Amino acid sequence: MSQPLKVAVCGGGRGGTAIAADLTFMGCKVNLFEIPKFKHAIEPIIQRGGIELTGDTQSGKTGFAKLNMVTTNPREAVKGMDLIMVTVPAFGHKAFFDAIAPHLEEGQNVLVNTCYWACLRFAPMLKKLGIFDKITLAEAMILPYASNIIGPALTHIHRTKQQFIALSAFPATKTDEILKMVKTVYPQHQKVPNVLWTNLGNLNTPIHATLTIPIAGMLFDRFTDGRQGGAKFYGEATTPGARLCAAYDEERIAIGKALGVDLETEEVMMYKLYGYKGKDLAEAMRKSEHAEMFTDVIFHHGLLEEDLRYFYVSLSQLGKQLGIPTPVTDSILTVMSIMVGIDYREGATTLKDIGLEGLNKDQIVKFVTDGKV
Repeated sequence: MSQPLKVAVCGGGRGGTAIAADLTFMGCKVNLFEIPKFKHAIEPIIQRGGIELTGDTQSGKTGFAKLNMVTTNPREAVKGMDLIMVTVPAFGHKAFFDAIAPHLEEGQNVLVNTCYWACLRFAPMLKKLGIFDKITLAEAMILPYASNIIGPALTHIHRTKQQFIALSAFPATKTDEILKMVKTVYPQHQKVPNVLWTNLGNLNTPIHATLTIPIAGMLFDRFTDGRQGGAKFYGEATTPGARLCAAYDEERIAIGKALGVDLETEEVMMYKLYGYKGKDLAEAMRKSEHAEMFTDVIFHHGLLEEDLRYFYVSLSQLGKQLGIPTPVTDSILTVMSIMVGIDYREGATTLKDIGLEGLNKDQIVKFVTDGKV
């Protein structure tokens, strides 16, 4: 683009602050938006007018990034922006769509960096507002960074994903226009045929619950460094957890194959995106840079809610609808619900919620491709 890319980053958490700061270093005009309920989280950024960024950046730059705007006003955040990026976990998507949807302008592009069926979940809202056909709605399979907030207005990027981040619009016929824009700053984003690929290929869903089950007591009950719960989660990865992940992958990959989605195992994806390898997934994670990242219990609860409630339930339903057994997926849902004391099936995203209920495989592919059954 001849003019700097104008980006509204929605979410002042670890992903949003990393993206906002690094895009600024790449020459973009960046507005950072947080919903008013969580204004306290961005107060240090408001006071400083920007974010201190360290670590493995996409731009190759570190230091203080002065943002164009830091605000809790959705109208001013998205006004005139080329690209609106929703960077929060799946359970935060609705709050941000509720906030920004009434203010979206014709020709704007919305990218949800954390997929979890976001396009299919929120297309009906945008249609009801009469703006769905006036904007481009897309999602990526995962955030571009593994990052943490390590101090007031201070974010550290542990690793930038360089190789492949799947991206698709809904309908898929609109992917090219937003991908061209995104690739000016994140060339690792690659076009996939439709949003089935972004969701079934999500790097996060195979690993969190499966690696948690063998170490759940340690993760949720013990005190570590004076903190109740939490652990260096990936550094504690076990071979039983890796085996469970592989068994879950078999079901996920089988469902993908039935829908024409070409998927790889979690172990292969970790190697492609991060270069992590070992005799199995557990060893690869124990030897990785992720191994030193401390995951506190509150954040880990969020990981499980996002994966199980916003994906596992719908994956199980998709398997049943296509005639593909999912005993491992179903067992993980049941066991994690019992162990953690949370019914992850309650209030979960269903096939009805994303418009896929009752469709055969050809109808599903047609729907995500051109928006019609």
